[in-house]
Amino acid sequence: KNMNKIFKYSMMFAAALAFTMGFTSCSDDDNDEHVGTFNSNELKEVNADYVDNTVVATYRNLADYNKQLVADINAMSDDAGVAKACETWKQSRKWWEFSEAFLFGAAGDYALDPHTDTWPFDKKQFESYMKLYKDLELGGKGEENELATDNINDAITNGQNLTGFHAVEYLIFRNGEARHFADMTHNEIYFAKAAAQDLYLSSLKLVSAWGGSVSADEQALLDEVEFKSSINYGENFKNAGNAGSTYSTVVLASKEIIAGANDIIGEVRDSKIGAPATGEDVNYIESPHAHNSIQDFYDNIMSVKHALYGGCTVDGTTPEAKSLIGICLKNDKTKAAAQNVMTNLDNALSKISSMKKPFVLYYTDQSAKDAMEALDGLEESLNTLNDLLD
Repeated sequence: KNMNKIFKYSMMFAAALAFTMGFTSCSDDDNDEHVGTFNSNELKEVNADYVDNTVVATYRNLADYNKQLVADINAMSDDAGVAKACETWKQSRKWWEFSEAFLFGAAGDYALDPHTDTWPFDKKQFESYMKLYKDLELGGKGEENELATDNINDAITNGQNLTGFHAVEYLIFRNGEARHFADMTHNEIYFAKAAAQDLYLSSLKLVSAWGGSVSADEQALLDEVEFKSSINYGENFKNAGNAGSTYSTVVLASKEIIAGANDIIGEVRDSKIGAPATGEDVNYIESPHAHNSIQDFYDNIMSVKHALYGGCTVDGTTPEAKSLIGICLKNDKTKAAAQNVMTNLDNALSKISSMKKPFVLYYTDQSAKDAMEALDGLEESLNTLNDLLD
């Protein structure tokens, strides 16, 4: 099974690489001083800062928290231990949600987004697994036990609805609280450990693919699953406008920052809030067991803020000089549009923050619709800014 998967990805990336190599720069450095509204060197600085201080830095924090989550889940032996794992899950979760404004690149190409963050968790399928594995729970030995662990490992490694953040969430939370350790079966603990380790591995793939640094131990984990990205996404982004990059101009990469932001704005509005709020799918509720849904939505829009303002701090409020909004504020053509984005961004965060909690109980509340409307305004303001970058 794994070899098929590796073969499929290697073929896909061989094609992608051939496509990349076919690109040549449309201009040379001597006369490419201005690209539309901005000096191309200004945008190159924005793009480089975005890769290093937003994308890679966010993924590195995610990996560090996932490593801690593995340690905390492995150490669980009482209620206090489960509570500690739950707090780490929330922190780790925050850094994943902070990454959702840049799901293009490795997260999408290697299907790491659906693998990490598919919901709702398939409880029915999970319960049927648990019934099969009685001997695993009793510490049984032999072929049946080996088959049980192989099947669980396969569901976690190659699946979507039985793995990632929401598998761990379902196993350690109930009704917004940490579960009692005594209520957790051996099987569930085994599953939680395996799913947490898989989350850690996924985040290391993201760090590595974008050109971030991993330790020797972490590289060994990547080597074990034969993961090596066929493209350095960070270098590809920074190299926009030059031969070898998939971005034929510098401004196309800068506009990808806005496109990535708009993708998650649309998803939070239409799916994460919208699907349950409009009655389209009342089961489509993210992080229901941890009662973390509204925090998820908020952190997704903070991801937009980081992408546009620079950096990846939890409380970033002032755009950095080399951020996209930072340079737009200094340009007469884009200043008003950038200020409008900032106003709409703060409004969207405020409206999400004011939603009635927990979302799993109050998804039809008017406050959910108010948040959706604010996200509409944010998307429109970003589209206006995007059009001025040409």
